[in-house]
Parts: sequence; structure tokens; C-alpha cells
Amino acid sequence: MDDDEFDFTGKDLKQYPHFDAPLSLREIRRLVTSPERVAKNTFYPFFLFEESWQPYRNTDAGRPEKKRRPIRYGARRDAYIFAFYRRKLARLYETRLREEGIAECPIAYRQVLKKDSGGGKCNIDFAKDAFDEIDRLGDCVAVALDIRKYFDRIDHAHIKRVWCSLLGVEALPADHYAVFKNITKYRFVDQRSVYRRLGYFGLRERDGKLVEGFLRPFRDVPKQLCSSAEFRAKICGGDAACGASLVRKNELPYGVPQGAPISDLIANFYLLDFDKVMARYARDRGGRYMRYSDDILLILPGGASEAKGAIAFAVGEMPRHGSALAINEAKTCVAQFVRTPDGLQFQHLAQHPDEAAKNGFEYLGFRYDGCQVFVRDSTMSRFYGKVAVAAKRDARRHFEANPALDPATLVASFNYSLFSERFSRVKKSNLTGDYRSWTFYSYLKRSARTFGPKGVRILHQARNFDDFMRLRVANAIERGAAKRRVTPAAAS
Repeated sequence: MDDDEFDFTGKDLKQYPHFDAPLSLREIRRLVTSPERVAKNTFYPFFLFEESWQPYRNTDAGRPEKKRRPIRYGARRDAYIFAFYRRKLARLYETRLREEGIAECPIAYRQVLKKDSGGGKCNIDFAKDAFDEIDRLGDCVAVALDIRKYFDRIDHAHIKRVWCSLLGVEALPADHYAVFKNITKYRFVDQRSVYRRLGYFGLRERDGKLVEGFLRPFRDVPKQLCSSAEFRAKICGGDAACGASLVRKNELPYGVPQGAPISDLIANFYLLDFDKVMARYARDRGGRYMRYSDDILLILPGGASEAKGAIAFAVGEMPRHGSALAINEAKTCVAQFVRTPDGLQFQHLAQHPDEAAKNGFEYLGFRYDGCQVFVRDSTMSRFYGKVAVAAKRDARRHFEANPALDPATLVASFNYSLFSERFSRVKKSNLTGDYRSWTFYSYLKRSARTFGPKGVRILHQARNFDDFMRLRVANAIERGAAKRRVTPAAAS
């Protein structure tokens, strides 16, 4: 295999703060293409932080609890190694998928090409594939299953077996073993604790109060947080005066760090045999099987009995691929579709209690009722939640930058157009380009176009965006201005 096919470019350079110094492209290439250097590389601990978000919707029981996901990211040199070996293994994995005839089953973390244009599919296209299959079958059931805490429960011995199988070897070469060892028996440190231990984070004054925060602007935090000697003394506990070691290790025989460049590929190839079994199960019954990471979808002709049989089969099959793996039956969702003279109609046979939508089958951010496709209610809620947070932040900056203006003038002088461009219409929107450059509105527009006549209602879901945005900004400005007026009086 020609290593030049996996070259790095300037876009791959990582600039976030970590324990190691930035590398040049030449240094990266020399490192990752040398099996001897990879085998001897000393991997730094991952940084751990918690990604959390508050669902912006109310239920009968009130606002749902925050959702949390632990994310771990490695030092630059380690991340380049993980990324390089991911690319090498991904090619072998893609070949295996084609050989097994299941290239369209695992759909996450891969470039699945469209048959017409040749471009890569995204979640919009995968959702359309699923809904089109429902249309094709007509009288059918759609069964959505969730693997409980998938990344945390991937068995290390099984990872190693599949890894060896992809390489066609009995034992991993030294360089591959180094990568395997450091993505399974990985070490990690709490990100906030590191910043605090090294003096970049702590108590600082804000609005007359002591609050925790960065002691200098984050952009001024050095890319290499400390020297090797400081790392050993302050982070690893070498100097008792600095405190105990912050380094922890995954001692369990399962789990890979979500956030590492190679973890997504491992999450895919780990279930290679499971995907083969489930794909055969669906095909034998005239249906289809798809898996998006830990989300499993079976679309089968029939009704409740077929759904019950599929669930039982998946629940029984999953532990065969790792003793810690299990289907989270509480999150199972089953919808039955029936063809009528008026078109497809659906009913829920099982729906996990955390889902707010009751008017269609949900998959990959969309909801389908047999006639029309909508963006999922919780997706819209998250969008409006992000707008509300951004409105509060930008409003505060606006009135802090203009302390002499009254609230009415502050509201009138706020640049709503600039604010809106981050979420809504933009002057130049390339809907066929990199999805990372899309605004939410361009995402909705791309979705509506992809689903065609079934997606005509999607753009209507954001019809009140401008009013919502202006109201949130105005309220935030008025509250902030009122607080500014009250604070001096209270202090006196």
C-alpha cells in the first residue's frame, strides 16, 4: 500500500493546546510512515472533557435532563498516528464490506457514494434511503434499536481479532500493536484539572464576583502547555508538592475513547460479523438492515409479530459479539406502516419514552408519517436553543460595548443581519459543497430538495425564525441593560 495516498495537508494540522509541541507537515510524514517510530512512540494521555447539551423542549414531566457525552482527544503527534492508521485500515475495511456484500449496511463514519452524482451521502440521504424502503414495502414495520453505551463497551480482544483479520495476520505487527494498545488501554487526564494544575485556569473576578475561568484569554494559552519535565512533575505526580498524579488509565477489558481519530472506524469494523448476520436476517425476509454507529434499523414486511421476532433476534445476537454489549430495549421504537387508498398510514407499536415526537417514525434527525417528511422536533428544539444562547451572548457584548445607549437604541442598533447569517440564509450558499459550511437554513433547504415532494413542509418548520431571533435578542438586551442599572445601586 502506497503511504503517499494518505498524505497530510495544512488542513490536517492541529492547533489546540496539549502536552506536545506542534509538528510540521514534514515531521508528521516522517513519523507516521515509519513503523519503527510508531512502535516506539510514547503516547500522551488523552484530554477528557464532557460534552453536554440541554434539550430545548418541555415534556409532561418538565424540561428533560441535560444529555452528556465524554469526549477524549489526544496529543497532536498521537492524533496524527491514529488518523494515519485509520486511513490504512479503512481501505481494508471497505474492501471487506464489498466482499461480504454489506457495503450499504454500516453507514456512519464512511464515504458512501451516491449512485447518480458520485458525491458522498450524508444523514439526509441515508434517511431518504430508509423512508424510500418503507414506501417500497408498503405494509411493513420499521424497528429502531439502540446499543447501550456502545463506545464504552467494545471488547478489546474482539477488536484485536478483527484488526488482525483485516490485515490478514495472526498477530499484530509492532506498529499496529502500539496503536491498538494505546486506543484500548489508553491513559487520560481531566482537561480542566490540567489547566488548573498548570495555572491557566482558576478564580478570577467578573462583575465584582470571584468565578472560575481562564486566567488569560484562551487564544493566548500556549499550544504546548508544558515542557516534558513539567509534565512528569506536575501532571504525572513526580513532584509531590504539585499534588497527586492526574493520569488515569482504562483498566477495563473493553471501551475505546470517543473523540479519537480511529475510534469511529473501530466502532464500525467491530460489528463486521454482526452486520453480516443482521443483513442476512433482513434480506431473507425481503427487508433491509442499516446501522448508523450504535443505531440499528430494520425495515421488514409484516406487522407486530415480525417486529417482535426481529427485536428478539437482535437482542439475542448482540452479546455474541462482546459480553458487555447489549441492546437498550428501553429505547426501542417500532412503527407499523399500512398501505391504504389514501396512502401510507402509520402507528407506533413501541416508542421509547424520551422521544417527544408522536406523529411519525424518526430516523437520523427526520420524522416520516408515511406521507410527509419533517425535521425531527428535538433537532428543531436544539437549533432554537443554540439561537437563544447565541442571542444572549451577542446581546451582552452589544450592551457592554455601548454602555451609554438606552435599551431601545441598543435593540434598534443590533446587527440582526450579521447574527442571522450564522443560522439562516446566507448570501452564497453552496448546498452541494462541504456540509460543515452549511447554516441550519441551508441544511433545511438541502433536506427539502433531497426529499422532493415528501419534504415540502420542512422549510415551513423554520418560518418563525426571524421573529424568534429578534425577540430573543431584544429580551436579552433589555434584561442585561436592566441588570446594569440595578448593580451600581445595589453596590451603593
